[in-house]
Amino acid sequence: MKKVLILMGGTWHDFEGFTKAFTPVLESAGYAVEATYDMDRLLTLKQDGVDCVLSNTCFTKHREGYNDTGPEGLTDAQVDGLSGWVQAGGGLLAVHAATVAGNSKDEYKRLLGGEFIEHPPAFAFQVFPMYNEHPITEGVCSFSVFDEFYMEKLTTGVEVHMAAFDRGKAYPMVWSKAEGKGRVAHVAMGHSLEVWTLPPYQRLVVQALNWVNQ
Repeated sequence: MKKVLILMGGTWHDFEGFTKAFTPVLESAGYAVEATYDMDRLLTLKQDGVDCVLSNTCFTKHREGYNDTGPEGLTDAQVDGLSGWVQAGGGLLAVHAATVAGNSKDEYKRLLGGEFIEHPPAFAFQVFPMYNEHPITEGVCSFSVFDEFYMEKLTTGVEVHMAAFDRGKAYPMVWSKAEGKGRVAHVAMGHSLEVWTLPPYQRLVVQALNWVNQ
């Protein structure tokens, strides 16, 4: 049984809600699930027998007047630990706000394959698979979500698998990349329970996790 470590932390998002919703989904797909707010676990992934990291984080500056206690980014050592582990054969799936990198060093953004820029207020939009088939999107047709529409800047070496449109422009919503002996994937959708419970979204996340674990 493969072990997936769900990494949680930061601001603005219901990290525990995602973990609660997705733990049974991942267990049904054959994964042993562990969740943590401890970013130092990125230093011991190999020793801990982790097969893949599912990053559900959002690193931003603390907001005045709010009880923000999570990290504002990964430390250099944590980024190096994650990057080295992936390059040695680990799998990383970054969902939704995980591309909000905060004060993490640039290597983290390069590893993820892209960086969050902005999003308008949540609205309903359609997500479309690309013409080229890929295991991440196998059997996933276009579907609608009411969600935050993430606008992200890609790095090099990224293959886009799903896109959405806003005001005449196409934006990447799902992508993947090879990283040394390992693999990285990103699914931009996923702010709330009404997205997490959609069957095509659940299938997409499970298949992305399967792909980074190959």
